[in-house]
Amino acid sequence: MADDYSLIAVPQTERVPSSVSGTPHIDLVAELGCTEMRPKVWFLSPGDEMSFHRQEVQEEVYYVLAGPARIRIGEEQAVLDVETGTAIRIPPETPRQILNDTEGEHVWLIIGAPPAEDDGIHHHD
Repeated sequence: MADDYSLIAVPQTERVPSSVSGTPHIDLVAELGCTEMRPKVWFLSPGDEMSFHRQEVQEEVYYVLAGPARIRIGEEQAVLDVETGTAIRIPPETPRQILNDTEGEHVWLIIGAPPAEDDGIHHHD
């Protein structure tokens, strides 16, 4: 249907802890009824980090909503400072980890496609 859409107010939506990392997030897949992608908003407090991982099939876009934020990318595990308003595309095979070793909260919008559930593969150093 051409006029079909879903809308939520992200700041008023309840943050739920991830079952894997415990990191608070808003699952936009469930909230918006997404079927072709897996968007989530992640909130990292100082000291929080997600696992260093890659995806099995999902290409992901990482977009910093509030930062500057930090991300570890690649086999060399280079840590990048990422300014608010910056987007990064990461193919499935590239390992990555968002982390917060700063004093402020980091907020990321992460969108993966195709919409594979539980697609992350823990990357061993």
